[in-house]
Amino acid sequence: MAAPSKTTACYEGANFLRQRLVLSTLSGKQLKIRNIRHRDNEPGLRDYEAGLLRLLDKLTNGSIIEVNESGTSLHYVPGMLIGGKLEHDCSLQRGIGYFLELLISLAPFCKHPVNAVLRGVTNDPVDPSVDCLRHGCLPVLKRFLGDDEGLELKALKRGLKPSGGGEVVFRCPIKMKLRPIHLLDSGKVKRVRGLAYPFDGVGSP
Repeated sequence: MAAPSKTTACYEGANFLRQRLVLSTLSGKQLKIRNIRHRDNEPGLRDYEAGLLRLLDKLTNGSIIEVNESGTSLHYVPGMLIGGKLEHDCSLQRGIGYFLELLISLAPFCKHPVNAVLRGVTNDPVDPSVDCLRHGCLPVLKRFLGDDEGLELKALKRGLKPSGGGEVVFRCPIKMKLRPIHLLDSGKVKRVRGLAYPFDGVGSP
């Protein structure tokens, strides 16, 4: 058996798909994944994972994504991170947060500032909600970027399973370099707040 190429990362199984795609895109290394749920009754990539690949294809230019007929093998050749305006209908099997986590990881490194509209399920017990990412993830990203100019995550519409219908806008500036940060002091809990929202509400609370 020939040794794998140094420019190709090879894995097996469906675990850590998003992390592998992010690292492959940032490093420029090709990615090969075999035996994706090959022993399951329904082998291969799930619909939401295929949707994630379509989102990554919209975010980049020149990427090559090859999936075999059974969906158990994936070959990904990363292209250039372009960014810009994009719209994506997320699979209703997962929350929009599943797709946002990949987008947030790659957006600062794009050629153009990202202005993305994602549609689907905004609040889901499996994935982080839009509110969780806005109040938890964006403040950390702001530290890396140095400021929050052009950084925004807003829920225009709420959407729950099984019908979805939610709509989220994510904007992120680009940075040539990220600032190093040191988080040594966990601080103290000052307040605990809750958030309520109507199912058919149009505006974000």
